[in-house]
Amino acid sequence: MAFVQPLVRSSSRLLSIRGVAPACARSMTAPVQHRPEEHPWLSKIKAPASFLPEERVLTFLAANVASGDIPHVARDWMHLPKESHAKGLEVILQAHNLAGFPRTINAMMKVFELGISTEGIKEYQEVQDIDAWAKDGDKTLKTVYGDVATKMRKNFHHLHPLMESIIVEHIYGRMLSRPVVGLRIREMVTLATVSGQDLPIQTLSHIRGCIRCGVTKEEVDSVIDQTGLVWGEKALKQVQAIRDEVWAKGKDKEWAAHKASEK
Repeated sequence: MAFVQPLVRSSSRLLSIRGVAPACARSMTAPVQHRPEEHPWLSKIKAPASFLPEERVLTFLAANVASGDIPHVARDWMHLPKESHAKGLEVILQAHNLAGFPRTINAMMKVFELGISTEGIKEYQEVQDIDAWAKDGDKTLKTVYGDVATKMRKNFHHLHPLMESIIVEHIYGRMLSRPVVGLRIREMVTLATVSGQDLPIQTLSHIRGCIRCGVTKEEVDSVIDQTGLVWGEKALKQVQAIRDEVWAKGKDKEWAAHKASEK
């Protein structure tokens, strides 16, 4: 299934556009495009060289979508290279998992209003295959959650059988296993999304998930430390405390295994 554009407002008329975005891109005068390196938040939070400016902008975008801050969503979008618009759309689409459809739809409408590069969008044909989603979702869930994934599935099923199906087949299979954005980036934008929503259990889980998906400790620190830019000082202190607790538990066997694999 190709990308389907929502209704977007251009001047005084509404445009309903299907498929990949050429009509939208041509019909609007786009604001000035900036390089990722020019994003003003990059200088506010330290980050290792491995955490590329474009990747950091994607984490800013995810957090601003989740917080409903459309002006900052617009600014983030204008600091994404046009060839990375497909990744940006994936990050916004992914936000519905943790921030809900209304904020996801509002953010999607804003970026289509700003303009989508036809070169930057890779049309992705989705095969409607629940069995494949279930298989991919099980694999991705195990990658993110490690040894506790099987127990989590049982807990989800106990709470409600449909919850297990939705989380495994839809969220981790249909959504997070899509190829446009790798799991390393998906986990970083997930962490940026949950970090300010007073979700300590999920924040802890996705700090660990980041490490399991190849994110470095320094990259996690950067994502955590930018929380205050979107969510405020109270949220920042909360997630820093969670992060510090995780780092203090260096004896944790999964963390130790990860560190050993780096050597």
